Amino acid sequence: MDSYALFEFIEETSASLGRGVRVLDAGAGECQYRDLFSDVRYVGVDLAVGEPEWDYRCLDAFSDVTALPFAAQTFDAVLCFQVLEHLPEPLQALCEFRRVMSPGGRLFLSTPQSWHQHQKPHDYFRYTSFGLRYLMQKAGLDVLSMKPMGGYFWFLAFQLQNMNYWLFPRGMKGRRWTLPLRVANAVLFQLLLSLTLYYFDRFDRTKDETFGYVCVATRPHSA
Repeated sequence: MDSYALFEFIEETSASLGRGVRVLDAGAGECQYRDLFSDVRYVGVDLAVGEPEWDYRCLDAFSDVTALPFAAQTFDAVLCFQVLEHLPEPLQALCEFRRVMSPGGRLFLSTPQSWHQHQKPHDYFRYTSFGLRYLMQKAGLDVLSMKPMGGYFWFLAFQLQNMNYWLFPRGMKGRRWTLPLRVANAVLFQLLLSLTLYYFDRFDRTKDETFGYVCVATRPHSA
């Protein structure tokens, strides 16, 4: 459920960008979203320290996003999907994004509020909507929109979908005796309960218990 909300945001982001605009994907990893931005001048940047098994050869530049190797006002838009939690100095990164964005340029960002530790040891923070707004303001960016990626029931469905991950770590998946249990868990937790909870999410009006937030911010023309 969480990946659906995130992918929907990324698709909307791609559709909102004009053909040929200059786009920086900051913390691009394996550039898994490059194909969605085929109509723009896409540049993928990453420090390449996330997952050791990832293939980073698709990157256009290797760089810490807190010290980008680009001139000021180089890009019309900056993408930053599920990256901010891995940065020990997130405000510095947001200030860098603002520096390389043209006035009126937009930042499209997503970050988790609730998530297990991952890409260890490069995992530092989780963000509420208020924390994100505070950092955006400190970086000189204006928030245009801030939306939760689902509510309590979506978040619960996501946790249940991970049942096999926690019960049967990587080393146990190859053992045949676990197969019936993994199939049963998949049908119950990943299919039946998850679909039920997806439709229950409409009853959560506050969406305070959420997987995370998607945010659009802009660099003001006047600053």
